[in-house]
Amino acid sequence: MAQTFTADVIIIGGGVAGLSTAMQLAGRGARVVVLERERIGNGSTGRAAGLLGQLRGNAEHTRMLIDGIEIVRQLETEADVSIFLQTGSLRIAETPERAAEIAALVEMGRSIGFDIDQLPIADVAKLLPYMRTDDLLDACYCPTDGHIQPAELVSAYLKVGKRRGVEYQTKTPVSEILLKGGRIQGVKALGREYHAPVVVNAGGPWSYLNAELVDAVLPTAAIGHYYLTTRPDPAHPIDRLSPAIRDRHLRLYTRPESGGLIVGIYDPEPELHDMRRLPVDFDMSRMKAARDSIQVARLLEAATARFPWLDERTPMSITTGIMTFTPDARPFCGKMPDVEGLFHCAGFSGHGIVQSPTIGLIMSQLILDGQSTYDCESIEADRYFEVPGYVNRVEIEDKCVRMAGNYYGTIERPAPVASGSR
Repeated sequence: MAQTFTADVIIIGGGVAGLSTAMQLAGRGARVVVLERERIGNGSTGRAAGLLGQLRGNAEHTRMLIDGIEIVRQLETEADVSIFLQTGSLRIAETPERAAEIAALVEMGRSIGFDIDQLPIADVAKLLPYMRTDDLLDACYCPTDGHIQPAELVSAYLKVGKRRGVEYQTKTPVSEILLKGGRIQGVKALGREYHAPVVVNAGGPWSYLNAELVDAVLPTAAIGHYYLTTRPDPAHPIDRLSPAIRDRHLRLYTRPESGGLIVGIYDPEPELHDMRRLPVDFDMSRMKAARDSIQVARLLEAATARFPWLDERTPMSITTGIMTFTPDARPFCGKMPDVEGLFHCAGFSGHGIVQSPTIGLIMSQLILDGQSTYDCESIEADRYFEVPGYVNRVEIEDKCVRMAGNYYGTIERPAPVASGSR
């Protein structure tokens, strides 16, 4: 007879979203089991760059990221590990439209008391001597931004989670979600049954396949992503505390890394991955970027435009992985009306690392309290439930690919802040 395990909550997926949720739930006394198909932190989490820019297009998303830093600071103390590196960050503009975008962002940030200001181009040049600046029209600087180190974050979630009683099982792919009368009963993995009244789908790129196990539709798509990491170069020294850079015109983001520079791109024509076609033992950490691919060519072209000393002969590594995008680039967090006890926590569109600290808190509140202290309207899991155009997989993938391709290409228009908002 197959062995049966019992818990209060079963979490499918051992990336940062699932790990953070498990840690928060266990901190409130829940018995939690995390089932990971491969190794902990081995999927999208292990391929992330981890940039943390707190100021978003609306005040509530900004609040979530600001609060997330405080959670990370607590984690650093509890786990005795350094996770967040505060380097500051810059947004730069080389067109009038991008300059207006920066001005609007600064205005929105100031309206909620956020530490951000426009920075003269001469000061940008002094701050980043290794970056081309003669084509810039404007820039803004936030001194409290930086980046989260993904491996250290995973380590901290694990350490604190284990201390709180979370059980982690790796190499344990879930093959079935158990239902009875429209209610969650648990899952089946490797022939074993795991019983719990709540299951959290935190499967990253596999999350839409997990939803299909109960004939549900989760409008996410698996999107390829690329970034390069240069080796240290004495001719172009890069301080470990150099600010992160976002150049939305060139679709680039950058940050320092071990004496070199990470440069990533939100490609205008991203790759779509069909997770169903990948082998059962697929290991994202073994993905290799084809140096002659069009995506790598566009990454190098854009990187050279901003950093002229960087070209295809520069010693570097190129990392590729798979992100989980949604039609509006916002995650799905919470329940849908079709299955009682199934919660989704997926679709972070390249921001899972930095959103995970607060998302874990939000998910624990939704599961244990039925509501959150945050305004979750824009990230509710059921916002596209049975909406025409968001049910068919082909239509969903088309929307997600277009969103990913336009992610840095679209001019942002920050939402106005209501009087009294934080």
